[in-house]
Amino acid sequence: MTIPRGYVPNHKVWDRMGRVTPNVEYSHSERPHFESFAAPWLPTQRYDQELEFYIVVSAGKVVGEDRNGHLVPAGLRKAWNVAGGSTILTYVQADVDQNVIDLTTGIAVAAATTYTQTQVTQALKERGMIKATELAMDFISKPIGVASYNYWKAAGPDHYNPAELYQHNFRPQALAAVTCDYCITVPVVPNVATTETMANDRTGGADGLLEDYVDGTQTRAAGWFNSTQIHELVKYATAVAAGADVVCYMFLNYPLSDDTAETTMAASVAGLLAKKSAVTAISAAGDYFVDKDLGLLFVFESGGNAIPTPWTTAATITYYHYGSAVASAGNTFMCATGDLEYGDLLTYDASSNLIKAELDIGTAEGYDAAFAVFAADPDYGAGTDAAISTQLEQAVQNHQNGIVGQVIGVNEYPRDYLERVHTAYSGYTAANMRTPGSATGGRSDQLTYTGSAERMLIVNLIMR
Repeated sequence: MTIPRGYVPNHKVWDRMGRVTPNVEYSHSERPHFESFAAPWLPTQRYDQELEFYIVVSAGKVVGEDRNGHLVPAGLRKAWNVAGGSTILTYVQADVDQNVIDLTTGIAVAAATTYTQTQVTQALKERGMIKATELAMDFISKPIGVASYNYWKAAGPDHYNPAELYQHNFRPQALAAVTCDYCITVPVVPNVATTETMANDRTGGADGLLEDYVDGTQTRAAGWFNSTQIHELVKYATAVAAGADVVCYMFLNYPLSDDTAETTMAASVAGLLAKKSAVTAISAAGDYFVDKDLGLLFVFESGGNAIPTPWTTAATITYYHYGSAVASAGNTFMCATGDLEYGDLLTYDASSNLIKAELDIGTAEGYDAAFAVFAADPDYGAGTDAAISTQLEQAVQNHQNGIVGQVIGVNEYPRDYLERVHTAYSGYTAANMRTPGSATGGRSDQLTYTGSAERMLIVNLIMR
């Protein structure tokens, strides 16, 4: 007879192998696990003498991917957002010699040539790389990170197929990584102003005139001011007495960069002889002090009430400033440009460098229904509601999805008194021949290579 045991056994009909939840792999965000390499169609940029090979993307540049999943400068998306007849792709003889792949044909570049936006768009459509309703800029993705190091020219059109490698037994980079969330240091390249005529003698004006220009009561304009007017500023109320032997010139642009070998301040007259560290140290003709934040040049003048000799309202001065960004800053090297401060959110420009992120409708990253590039702010009196709506949507999307970092710190050079140490090669013109620090005025090679002055940002990358 069956003895009750209090349970009924329930057996699986069959054994199964596997998991209820599939395995999920993680990698550090600063070096995500994915396999890619520099696009084989990218033109050469810089030549490395040691490896005798070309670099196509510099370390630190903001990068995206093309429709083939290859790494490219993200700024191409903006650089290609231009009218149809504008040149967007150039191949030179070095590209021919190095078997760079022609983006429009898919085979090696045959001769030095240029392509317009229309030509590249048409070729990409015919090669099945973009849709019939898209333009060349759509071939480039939004940014995915920054280059973790220099990207070398691709070894061939198919990096995994040895039969298609340009050079056998030599491949400097099998695969390339991107950095997504990390803190990096970024030099800030200042803009060089158009040489400015030092006009407008305001030394005989009202006592509070300089204060009005500084605080925005008056629209900023270049000009000379007397010591009594300087005394009215809170910043100099103690340092400069009314009637002191000093006057100042207000630059049209500010803040100013340091006067360095790469960012020299030069005047048409020999009036800048001895640079002082404070305005109170000015005591003789030729002494000068620069207030970079306010954009003021202080010089000695007995009585402090007139433009001093040899200065005149016809004299000119050239200087560098951070008041606006500069196109193609840093050449092929990674950098930032513009007036950047703590906490500023950063996006990228057409050169894949970092700039302040502002909602700029005039440069909305796209085009209207007629395939015309957006080139101006919306005008409800001249445009259609549909075109304006599309432009606004693309501008907002570009602002949100184009944020790549945030400024969390600013270092100013020189540091650690390295400007007082001198070693060999300090007199060399070529930046890469000077020992960083002791032969570059105490500044990092990140600054000297890019043509920067004294500012180095610490940027927290924000890559979604």
